[in-house]
Amino acid sequence: MTSIELTRVTPRLHLLDHSIGQAYLWRDEEELTLIDAGWAGTADGTEAAIRSAGLDPARLRRIVLTHCHRDHVGAAQELADRHGAEILAHRLDAPVIRGAAPVPEPDLLDWERPSSSTA
Repeated sequence: MTSIELTRVTPRLHLLDHSIGQAYLWRDEEELTLIDAGWAGTADGTEAAIRSAGLDPARLRRIVLTHCHRDHVGAAQELADRHGAEILAHRLDAPVIRGAAPVPEPDLLDWERPSSSTA
């Protein structure tokens, strides 16, 4: 299981820190909304992080995806299937989320690219 660090931002908002990428958990009175879902294979870690905040993952009702990169959409469908959560995303990202199209590679700016070391 992937360990995901949870940080309380406000009484209703928590940050889920994946090794690469972040997600947020918003708590309404009775429901939870996950903003981005992390990498594929991290659903168990996300559920454990939610439980560590004293919340029940079964209350997850919505998963809002900000954009269609692997570190944002990977676990969305698995979490939605487990808890009946609705996935909300831009319509152009829908084929990727459904698995009908490949996840696009990020278009990185020069300053975002890993530096290569030269010997």
